[in-house]
Amino acid sequence: MMSAPAAAKIMEWLEQREPEMLSLLERIVRINSHTPNKAGVDAVGAVMTEVMHDMDFDVEVHVQGEVGDNLVARNAAARSLAPDARQVLFCGHMDTVFPDDGSFDCFERSEKRVIGPGIVDMKGGLVVGIYALKALAETGLLEQMPVAFIFNSDEETGSYQSRDLVMDEARKSAFAMVFECAGLEGETTTGRKGKTTFKLKALGQAGHAGNLSGPKPTAILELAHKTVALEALNDPARDVSVNVGLVSGGLGPNTIAPSAEAVVECRYRNASDADGLIAAVTAMTTSPDVLGTTLEVEVIPGRPPMEQTAANRKLFDFVRETGTGLDVPVKEDFRGGVSDANYIAHVGCPVIDGMGPIGAGDHSPKEFMVIESLVQRAALTAVALERLWAEYDRGNLFG
Repeated sequence: MMSAPAAAKIMEWLEQREPEMLSLLERIVRINSHTPNKAGVDAVGAVMTEVMHDMDFDVEVHVQGEVGDNLVARNAAARSLAPDARQVLFCGHMDTVFPDDGSFDCFERSEKRVIGPGIVDMKGGLVVGIYALKALAETGLLEQMPVAFIFNSDEETGSYQSRDLVMDEARKSAFAMVFECAGLEGETTTGRKGKTTFKLKALGQAGHAGNLSGPKPTAILELAHKTVALEALNDPARDVSVNVGLVSGGLGPNTIAPSAEAVVECRYRNASDADGLIAAVTAMTTSPDVLGTTLEVEVIPGRPPMEQTAANRKLFDFVRETGTGLDVPVKEDFRGGVSDANYIAHVGCPVIDGMGPIGAGDHSPKEFMVIESLVQRAALTAVALERLWAEYDRGNLFG
């Protein structure tokens, strides 16, 4: 296992390379890679391929039609991995939420921060992961460690074209690191909520609102009843959130509404709560409150929960202890947002997320990265990875 003096040399080596780390970051931040911009995402992928080839990683290209191609880079140890052996998995996405319209297109550096589109969500994380591996390669510590690095293209829209790839690689992995950004106090993620979306549609019977001769079969009233029932499913004690976030319906003020629709997002900590929510919402469709109306529901699967397992926390303990030795702040957190770590956890692979640089303001024109954290988090990743792999290789990591 890496000694404290060796860890300090890793930090020193990376500090000397901060300018080239920032140069690589600027190069990819200045490429617009909004998820629908396939050409832009593929341009980032070309840079990643160039960098990984320079590190003697082979790069597999998984060609996509509507979004950017997905990449998997493997070092020599991973390429020669025995069928029953396990690799280490790194995962990071190349796409961002920012359209190619010039409204947020910069790399603005001040003394302590850099502002730019996707700088922490998550192009800074890609640089952290790459330079952590470079640092280990420089010391010869990567030669016997099988590493696969996924660069995917559609995380911001749900990873629907890359999730199978992510889960397939996770099944072959001893553990994984995901490079979403760390919090402002070094928060690093051991769990995330899962997400499910429902489209609930109420169907009534159209008619003139002025010619009412009996019960009014209006879809809007039925949807209103169900909105109240849905919001009642919120359970702060269990950290279950249900949000009726979008409603539409009706034809006009003088017409009984023949249809109305709500889009509902639910988030939860564990799979049992997900199952309970699906059952509760489905049951609502069998019992309309308004005579003459019916209900339909469409369940749109999102990401499964990343539960805070003992294995995830074991990874975190190594990261936190490494941070203490390197004087890099590390705190555990649980996040309501989702990432590809959710898919990795879903197949039973231990995973830690938030290994990227420190920053905030993601998904906004205020997105920034704390400059010194680029080196700090790369050193943290490199040293923690070496120690984790040493324990895993001895059969001691997960007991």
